[in-house]
Amino acid sequence: MAVVLVTYDLKQPGRDYAPVHAYLKTFPDWCKGLESVWLLETTTSTSIIRDKLKALVDSNDKVFVVRLQQDWGSFNYGCADWLNKPGRGW
Repeated sequence: MAVVLVTYDLKQPGRDYAPVHAYLKTFPDWCKGLESVWLLETTTSTSIIRDKLKALVDSNDKVFVVRLQQDWGSFNYGCADWLNKPGRGW
């Protein structure tokens, strides 16, 4: 397992978040702590996640997917407890 951060910037025209959110919610363990930032615990590679999202967004949108390490910091971040969950797969 790995913790993966997914962020995106959907531009005008379009900005259809529903398919993006629906796809990210298919992962069994996720947290959405910021407006366009999701954390996933998954065995799926970052390139596969990127490619699935790329198929859901417009050509002018932006998507960034990266595997996180256990060394992180936050302030008033809603997913901090999720990240600190015992047994979290780093």
